[in-house]
Amino acid sequence: MRKINIYGNRWLQNMTWTESQAYLDRGGRSVIIPCGQTEQHGPHLPMGTDTYVAMSLAQTVAEVADTLIAPPVWLGWAPRMIAYPGSMTIRAETLIEMIIDMCESLMVHGFERFYIINGHRRENLPPLEIACTRIRYQTGALAAVLDPSYFGMEEQLRLSEENRNIQSHACGIETAHMMYINQSLVDEEKFKDSPPELMPNIDHFVLVNDHASYYATPQEFQEYCGKDGIRGEVTWATVARGEALHNAMAKGMAEYIIQSQKMPLQISVPCPIA
Repeated sequence: MRKINIYGNRWLQNMTWTESQAYLDRGGRSVIIPCGQTEQHGPHLPMGTDTYVAMSLAQTVAEVADTLIAPPVWLGWAPRMIAYPGSMTIRAETLIEMIIDMCESLMVHGFERFYIINGHRRENLPPLEIACTRIRYQTGALAAVLDPSYFGMEEQLRLSEENRNIQSHACGIETAHMMYINQSLVDEEKFKDSPPELMPNIDHFVLVNDHASYYATPQEFQEYCGKDGIRGEVTWATVARGEALHNAMAKGMAEYIIQSQKMPLQISVPCPIA
């Protein structure tokens, strides 16, 4: 089990400004921004699962790729999740502007490379991609979205054995990963498999079925996921599988960051936000 060290010395909120300056003085220019969401993940997972995933990956990747880590973003774009009590959402425009503001603030000091680890899968992708594109086009800085579903693909495919029913919301993959991150936050007594994934939407980790691009209303999503808020196979999850997933994803992300740090940049530093 790997607990997130929220007091680690690579997290900006734990550093002094002089420690941040020391990182810049030795040539460091990279920051990871863990971006997740606070929403229902069934009766067995915490609502902060998406953010915990992003934070845990950030912690592992930062050590390998020698980056700093920005304070996590705990809210994302997820209007359909308000069907379940406690779930929250912010407007897509708000998330776009938040990411841009965070990056531009850090650019004033000399940071140039921003890696947004997205723990919220497809919902956050459109606003995060827009934010990163605007940062890249308007400032010359490097800004990229690192989504767990895009990294460690060979290991993900090996573990899944083409079983799509572990990939839906709050099911096998998310549960296994959360068990590895902090098993004390997972209620294994409430593990229960539900009917298989059949929802007609799009997922960027599609193995077999054709999908259209459609975003369900809160009512439709609740009808689809039922009272428990899940759809698919939960009992597949184990700590060992979560560890294998985590390590494969983190390895791919770190390799991408190390390679992209070699990319030459022409920076136009933005004015401080007012």
